[in-house]
Amino acid sequence: MPVRFVVLSLAAMLLAGGGAMAQTATVPAEVAAVRKELLEQCGGKARFKPHFQSEADLNGDGRPDYLLDYGAVVCTEGNKVNRFCGSGGCTLDIFMSGADGYRPVYGDNVRSWSIARAGGKPVLVLNLHGSFCDRAGYQPCHKRLSWDGDDFAELPLR
Repeated sequence: MPVRFVVLSLAAMLLAGGGAMAQTATVPAEVAAVRKELLEQCGGKARFKPHFQSEADLNGDGRPDYLLDYGAVVCTEGNKVNRFCGSGGCTLDIFMSGADGYRPVYGDNVRSWSIARAGGKPVLVLNLHGSFCDRAGYQPCHKRLSWDGDDFAELPLR
């Protein structure tokens, strides 16, 4: 094996490892704990796609809040079916910043999500299983949530 290939391979491994360590080292302990738990559930072999972890200031305190989309977790051994998703969508966890650190404020299955703005505030827009709206599962269900200081409050659909 050429020396150049070995050196480049080692450099790539160090960069990949360092990047992963740096990413988890800069997140709150609560977010790192979720990542660790998911890795354990995948038998130590998981890949986190870039959109697994998103940041947004949902409560307006100037610090990032963390949205963890389990649909972006790939267990790389065994059954390739994403065990964190089903007909109701994939788990979405949200950790909100506060005076005492970060706390979980949302954890449920969503089919998709995005962040919009209404009245100058961020709004979490959810596409959910129909049962969240007292409908059949295949029927569309959309909710808009805004942080009210203590919890998410549902906003009327437009």
